[in-house]
Amino acid sequence: MSSDRIVVTGIAINTPLGDTLDNVGNNLMSGKSAIGYWRNLDTCNIYSKIGGQLPDYSSEDKLRTFSNRISDAVIDRAERVFKQTTKNVQLSVLMAMDAWLDAGLFEQTLDPFEYGVICGGHNLTDQYLLNQQAIFLDEPEFIDALSGLNSLDTDHSSSVAQVLNAKGLAYLIGGTCATGNVTMQAAVNAIRVDQKKVVAVVCPMASFHPMMLHSLTILEAICYSQYQDSPAKASRPYDINRSGFLPCEGGAVLILEQAEHAESRGAKIYAELLGVSINSDANHLGDPSHEGQVRVIQDVLQKCHIAKEQVDFVSAHATSTKIGDIVEINSIKKVFGSHAGNLVINAPKSLLGHTMWASGVIEAAIAIWQMKRGEFHQSHNIETLDPAVDLNVCATGNVKKDVDVFLNNSFGMGGINSASLFRRYYG
Repeated sequence: MSSDRIVVTGIAINTPLGDTLDNVGNNLMSGKSAIGYWRNLDTCNIYSKIGGQLPDYSSEDKLRTFSNRISDAVIDRAERVFKQTTKNVQLSVLMAMDAWLDAGLFEQTLDPFEYGVICGGHNLTDQYLLNQQAIFLDEPEFIDALSGLNSLDTDHSSSVAQVLNAKGLAYLIGGTCATGNVTMQAAVNAIRVDQKKVVAVVCPMASFHPMMLHSLTILEAICYSQYQDSPAKASRPYDINRSGFLPCEGGAVLILEQAEHAESRGAKIYAELLGVSINSDANHLGDPSHEGQVRVIQDVLQKCHIAKEQVDFVSAHATSTKIGDIVEINSIKKVFGSHAGNLVINAPKSLLGHTMWASGVIEAAIAIWQMKRGEFHQSHNIETLDPAVDLNVCATGNVKKDVDVFLNNSFGMGGINSASLFRRYYG
């Protein structure tokens, strides 16, 4: 067996729809929306009042659930980190612990230099920085003594590495809304080139704040002119009346592992990650590019030696923007030709909203769950299907289908196009 094969052995997720993969998946299947009114953000001066927010969530209570399931030494390391860092970093640590436990890796004796952590995201401390700035302007001596450290995005990767004792590598990269796939690509290189046995791909929650949301609304990226009185209907990919995406808190972790290493320890294997491709539109704005999307999908198929007829399902980027949804549909049609009509395509953001930098990993996790179940959730809020959408986008209900290979699209502001391919694992 080639050491180039990479498998997913652990998954963790935390969104407004739940903090386990089964809860999130079942809520998507039942049509539950994550979108509501912002509760902990001051929306008085911004146009859009709606988005997806994690329910009141106690990091300490969650940490206590690991007692008697993992060693006291790991819990002690987590408790030390919790005392020194922010709530957002605590959530990343908890997801990483969940995924590591799911992968059965706490039970293993591993060389800590043979595994590592790669986090995906940026601007992860914006709200914290704004709060510290307000304190500083009022009384400089009252700022958080650790703010110089906690304001660094890399606090996520280093904190997770500390708790998991990962000494092989620990760093953070970003690619706007394509970050999930970008992070997976970095993990693929760490395994295939640097010969790491295991890499935790950690995509933390975005740090939303009023200024960021207002700016994206002015750019007409976020929905604000409609559905403010009915938040659950606002995210509507493929509907003729779509008018922008809905931001949502959420994060996820995938444990990627050398296939033979996973098999040798008898690990549960969710799926095989065949590969990831990334390209650039050479454009700093957020305009979607048909050429770039077509090329990145073609490239990932070619590099993974997968014929277009082998792909069964597409987890679409489908953010609910006027232009973006149609550009992606046309790109899929261009790449897959007559086979496009056989594809099942759905839009997780119709219920979950846009989890921003974490979306690619969250949606990969959800797609893996659906593949194993053999059923794919409806793309919701399609009251009048856009006539330009002539593929099966699960517009009228959940769709049952046996899937062996799926494509996971993520396209980021700044012209970053990405696509990953996953396959059911047969050994």
